[in-house]
Amino acid sequence: MADGTLKNKLAKLKDSGFFKNLTIRRGIEKEFFRINKNGYISKNFHPDSLGSALTNKYITTDFAEAQVELVTPIFENINDLNDFLYSLHSYVAKNIDSNELLWPYSMPPEIKYESDINIGVYHQSNVGLLKHVYRKGLKVRYGSTMQCVSGMHYNFSLKPTSLNLLTNSNSQKSFDETYLGLIRNFKRIFWFVLVEFGQTNVVDKSFVKGRKHILNKLDENDMYIENATSLRMSDIGYQSKAQKSLNIKYNSLSEFLNKIKKAMTVPFPEFEKQGLRDSNNEYQQISNGIIQIENEYYDSIRPKRSQLKNLRPYDLLRKFGIEYVEVRGIDISPYDISGMSLDHIQFLDLILIYCLINPSPKMSNKEKQEIDNNDSKVIYEGRSENTEISIDGISININSAREEIIKDLRLVASYLNNCDSVLASMDSVLKIKKGKIPKENFHNDGLALAKINTEILRSENPKYTDSIKKEAELSLDKLSKIPKNSKAEMDEYVKNYNAQL
Repeated sequence: MADGTLKNKLAKLKDSGFFKNLTIRRGIEKEFFRINKNGYISKNFHPDSLGSALTNKYITTDFAEAQVELVTPIFENINDLNDFLYSLHSYVAKNIDSNELLWPYSMPPEIKYESDINIGVYHQSNVGLLKHVYRKGLKVRYGSTMQCVSGMHYNFSLKPTSLNLLTNSNSQKSFDETYLGLIRNFKRIFWFVLVEFGQTNVVDKSFVKGRKHILNKLDENDMYIENATSLRMSDIGYQSKAQKSLNIKYNSLSEFLNKIKKAMTVPFPEFEKQGLRDSNNEYQQISNGIIQIENEYYDSIRPKRSQLKNLRPYDLLRKFGIEYVEVRGIDISPYDISGMSLDHIQFLDLILIYCLINPSPKMSNKEKQEIDNNDSKVIYEGRSENTEISIDGISININSAREEIIKDLRLVASYLNNCDSVLASMDSVLKIKKGKIPKENFHNDGLALAKINTEILRSENPKYTDSIKKEAELSLDKLSKIPKNSKAEMDEYVKNYNAQL
């Protein structure tokens, strides 16, 4: 909250030259679906025109063959980041089947038959099979429908020279502690992020077919909770009850890594019962732990390190420490053709700078429970003016708590070089009407918007098209040079993958 501590910290940082020399590095990942002309998830496989899903660094697939995942490079200029993200959308729109469209929401369209969802297939090689088995494991554990939830991932870091002015140290340990402090503070105010970035209060009824839920009937086609912020982040969305037992509080990198390693290597009864192999003796899970691999750990934010050849995420963090944080609790904005606007980017930067510079005490079990309770309340009732959340054990009205955070953010923004632009972006996002009810129904509204967006994207030739095309072509060449492995070799690779931890 805006008090003497924050003001003093801001003044000291200004005197040190932190704000004058602040350089933020950011990238965006986005998942979304290719759909057919009737709005249903495409049955077509990932087209060669988009390059290889295994080797293209900009365009790949997530859980399903039709679930495109876009990955921008890291940019220090937000306009360049925004342009690249838009260019990726345009390239995809032009290089998929002419009858296909790009779905604009985080929650999927109507799913008639779960069996129609083709999970990602990559290559007849060790790494290709591993990626496929991982997705088979997700299907076995959670079902394909749940895996059809999509979102935005925002990767954030400071240039090391900027981080040095904040920490007064060049040591990786101090950088790790600073980023972990950011993560803890982000967790503390994630309820606020849900209010401002949540866009999923309505789902097609097929999404909850055969599953327990507390949703209400909106019409013949849709289910909803009127005051929900993000059903994507709810128990029916991208969540795992098993993972909640990990109780990860981000108090130290070693503690985090130990829990992640244990989650991958110690059998979990529910997943052990399902077996590593299916009835055809084919691998259907990489492991029977709470998570199969690091990427299966779901949270609103995670510590990360850029990929290096032959090193997995656990080893990268253990050997080299935290390089950036990955914000994962952001819904796709249907009001922006790329799913995230320039205003969203600047507002997120402000929130993350606030989390970075604020004092961040270690998290107790009691506070962790308070944070989880706040998230649950705001996920389901965050748009109700009567909702109460708990801050430091004290109950407070959500609108009052929100105004306090906004006051803090305005104070932080006043110290930034681009203060006026950041404040304008924040005001723009705060004014956006979230949680709208469909005009017709969720599926048909999404289809109508998909037609408009895809037509616009196909009509333009944005800035980075040529470099994206070159990467797609290069990825096919890279794929052709990857040796194929025998079934025995691939099975052995999957079997031993977690044994090396």
